Amino acid sequence: MVARRWFAVVLLGALASLAAEARTPNFVVEAATPQIAQRIGEWAEYYRREKALQWLGKEMPTWGQPCPLRVTVTYNGSGGATSFAFDNGRILSIDMHIEGTLDRLVASVLPHEVTHTVFAYHFRCPVPRWADEGGSVLSEDEQERQRHDQLVREILNTPGRAIPLRRLFSLTQYPRDVMVLYAEGYSVVNFLVPKKPRRQDFLAFVGDGMRSGWDVAVQRHYGYRNVEELEQAWLQHLRERRPAQTTLASAGGRHNPANGPATTTRALIRQTLPPVLPILGEPRPVARGVPGEEEGVTTPLPDQTEAGWNRQPATSSQPRSMPPLPQLGIPRATPMPAWNPVQ
Repeated sequence: MVARRWFAVVLLGALASLAAEARTPNFVVEAATPQIAQRIGEWAEYYRREKALQWLGKEMPTWGQPCPLRVTVTYNGSGGATSFAFDNGRILSIDMHIEGTLDRLVASVLPHEVTHTVFAYHFRCPVPRWADEGGSVLSEDEQERQRHDQLVREILNTPGRAIPLRRLFSLTQYPRDVMVLYAEGYSVVNFLVPKKPRRQDFLAFVGDGMRSGWDVAVQRHYGYRNVEELEQAWLQHLRERRPAQTTLASAGGRHNPANGPATTTRALIRQTLPPVLPILGEPRPVARGVPGEEEGVTTPLPDQTEAGWNRQPATSSQPRSMPPLPQLGIPRATPMPAWNPVQ
């Protein structure tokens, strides 16, 4: 009996290690089955086109070499990481890994990570963390955006937790409390993007901030005297807008964006996974940008309201069986197809 059990464990481990591969014009997808690899590849190409149209006003050309995209299907949290190698205004390589349930991979994680590639293509150098993550969260589904809207209100109502925008804009690495960067970055991006007719205008603001300083960029693009005045306007906006409302994607007009600021003269590796969080592939994957499971509650501003958001989902001592895999739909042209997992 012991021998049989050991053989079963070894067999399951061997089967789990098998991977299928699917190739698209811009991705090489590795997943557990050919069906998952093929569908994720189709969705990756769909988001690559859609997010480029939304943020740049035009499609990106085919990459010189396809991006490796590793897919790990789990039934815990969801997360993703994308690494870039920059050199003299060139992108030498891109590598992407996404992990989570199939429905969250398609609706949330994949568009987030693909948006990082759009920003990298536009600027050809590392983007400020707040704008990179904030813009990528804005590309996710309504569920994820509402969670970040709730989280930023909790952060602002927790004494000593919020990061002033002047310091947030200057961060080149993730802070210790990484969710503050995600939540505030998303909230500020969601505040600024609707102020201009095109999302390219926001990217122009980020480029000016990187080159000339944030006070100059704020004055030039949004009419505020400095970052502090922008911060007060953003906070007032949150106080007045109690319900969780977010800016939906809009492709807008076509525009040829200028190159970003000067880049480094040596290869630079850039990864979007915060180093303080567990690495993908560990038994409990990161729930990227998901502060809790509660929905439909909006924390008001201001001040010092009841804090406390249970970040750990409810657990049970009773074992539960794994649900069946949802069926992946085939992406189509705009608008984005409905995502209907099989229960």
